[in-house]
Amino acid sequence: MATTKTSSNLHLLSAAIYFIIISLLAVLLWLALTPHAPRFQLTSLIVTSLATNTAAELTAKFHVNAVLSNPNFALSVCYETLRLALLFDNLTISAIPVQPLPFSTAAQTDTPVRARFSVAHRPFPNGIVRGIIEQRGGGSVSFGVTVLARFRLTCGALGTRVRTLRLECYPLQVAFPPRNHGTGSLVAPSDCYAV
Repeated sequence: MATTKTSSNLHLLSAAIYFIIISLLAVLLWLALTPHAPRFQLTSLIVTSLATNTAAELTAKFHVNAVLSNPNFALSVCYETLRLALLFDNLTISAIPVQPLPFSTAAQTDTPVRARFSVAHRPFPNGIVRGIIEQRGGGSVSFGVTVLARFRLTCGALGTRVRTLRLECYPLQVAFPPRNHGTGSLVAPSDCYAV
C-alpha cells in the first residue's frame, strides 16, 4: 500500500512539474514572439539656407538623422515603405521616401536613418512664412517630423500581414543663433510617438 501511495505521489509530482515546465515555455514563447511596433528617435535636425521673401516663398535645406529601433526579441521588421515629412504648424513643408527600400532590421537592433529635404522658392500660405519669421526672430523655430511606415514582422520565412505605423515627432525646437545666416540645429533629441 505504501508503494502505491508513493507511486501515486510521484505521478502527481511529475504531472505538476510537467505542467510548470510547459507553462514556463509557453510564457517564454509568448514573450519572445509578442510583436512590438518599431521605435523612432530623431537625433539631429539641421536647417541650412533658411530664407523667406515677401512673396511668401520659403527656401531651406533640412538634414534629418534618426535611429530606427526594433525592440522585438525574435522578430525582424521588413519595411515596404518608409516616408518622412517635415512640418511647420501642421502643414507639410516637404516629404521624402527613405531609400533604399525594402529593407529589414534584425531583432533588437538600431538602424541609422538619414534624410535630406530641400525647398526652393516654394510658395506657402502667408501665415506659415510669417510664423517661421516670427519664431526665428525669437531664436528658435518649432518644426515637426511625421514618419509613415508600412512594414511586416517576420520570423524566418513566416511573416505577418502588412501593418501601417504613423509616428510624430513634435515639437522639435531648432535653435538659430544670432548672426548665423539661416543655419539652425535641433536643441535636444526627440522620441516620436504613435498617432
